[in-house]
Amino acid sequence: MSSFDEIDSDALVAQIERRVCDRRMLKLLRGWLRAGVFEGGVVSAIEAGTPQGSPVSPLLANIALHVLDEAWAASGQRLGALVKYADDLVALCATREQAEEARELVAAVLDPIGLRVHPEKTRIVHVALGAEGFDFLGFHHRMRKSWRTGHWYLQKWPSKRAMAQVKAKIRDRTDRRYARLPLEWAVEDLNRVLRGWSNYFRYGNSAEKFDHIDAYINERLAILASTKHGLTGRNWVSRFNNQWVNQLGIYRLSGKVTRWPAHASR
Repeated sequence: MSSFDEIDSDALVAQIERRVCDRRMLKLLRGWLRAGVFEGGVVSAIEAGTPQGSPVSPLLANIALHVLDEAWAASGQRLGALVKYADDLVALCATREQAEEARELVAAVLDPIGLRVHPEKTRIVHVALGAEGFDFLGFHHRMRKSWRTGHWYLQKWPSKRAMAQVKAKIRDRTDRRYARLPLEWAVEDLNRVLRGWSNYFRYGNSAEKFDHIDAYINERLAILASTKHGLTGRNWVSRFNNQWVNQLGIYRLSGKVTRWPAHASR
């Protein structure tokens, strides 16, 4: 769903006026909504949406999407469970027919406030027996069978996009342009990224992905060190091993996973 740049301003203010009667506050909100975008020294007027990058933007989006919560409570609960965070949502339904009806309900409720269900990001997937998975809030969710019990469990780990994003940050912070600086500077910069990423994705089944990122960090730091010391070829493979990387004080993701209680499905 696309909301932050498409919410109808008048419809949003009408929702706020259901609970807020202070005219000064309403005037301030209208000013935020019509402030425009400053780029390249030019202010461009906006016709819809909420202030991009503003802390108030998620709050305003939640206010606008409250109509969906109300509609789901009134007629959507029979279809399944709605899980929503800001402008991302997942409807968990028992049958494809219910899923299609849920999609129609969501689209019908959002249309009057200028919102639309994103045609490319919105899918109906069949998760039973691990047939398909779906991405939500950075995680990929998929059913997996336990080799111990034979039951299927819904598991989650960093999505392909989340993995690509953190690897891009690691790659940028170990670029050869930093070879003249102490390696400890790169490690300190990396640790800030890795701690935050680990704290978010450590809940679930991310051990395999965490090990992959640790190995990628080893390689990137070894390449940076080889550039720093003027080594060529693959000499850095034997010189800059895991022990050497650990001595630099790099933050390790391996061993940081915290598992949620699993819910089995027969």
